Amino acid sequence: MNSLDEYLPSYEFSTQHEVAVDAPSDVTDRALREVTFRDVPIVRALLFARGEGARRLDEPVVATMVPRGTVVEDTPGEGMVLSVTGQFWRLRGRGPEPPATAVVGFRSRRGRLSTETRVHVSDPVSRRKFERYWRVVRPFSGLIRMSILRAAKRRAEAA
Repeated sequence: MNSLDEYLPSYEFSTQHEVAVDAPSDVTDRALREVTFRDVPIVRALLFARGEGARRLDEPVVATMVPRGTVVEDTPGEGMVLSVTGQFWRLRGRGPEPPATAVVGFRSRRGRLSTETRVHVSDPVSRRKFERYWRVVRPFSGLIRMSILRAAKRRAEAA
């Protein structure tokens, strides 16, 4: 898999999360893709609170991310990278500011499962708005990411 530098080398905001996994990388990657909202009820609740609607319990979490963006890399057994553009600081609709670009990568390596999110906001006005948004959302975003990684770890180690 390529580094996220290939997709978004310049960014102002980022977050990384990782867990150790006692399973081969292909099993871990498959487990990540199979994590459902039943496995991570807090994620379902947080997305609902964000206005993203109720999710089915049997729906794979990572698969719900795909329609919101573009899959720029998908390497079974290793991971995937999604690119999303939008005004994330707005609950609904669009405003006059230019959108931000985000990449979200999930990577499975021997003994590790990680995720990294990078966000580039080119416009100073949009950057200030995103920064305020990020201060509030980042802890919840981290909770979502860690919940998904831990659920994938449980699935992979049980396989």
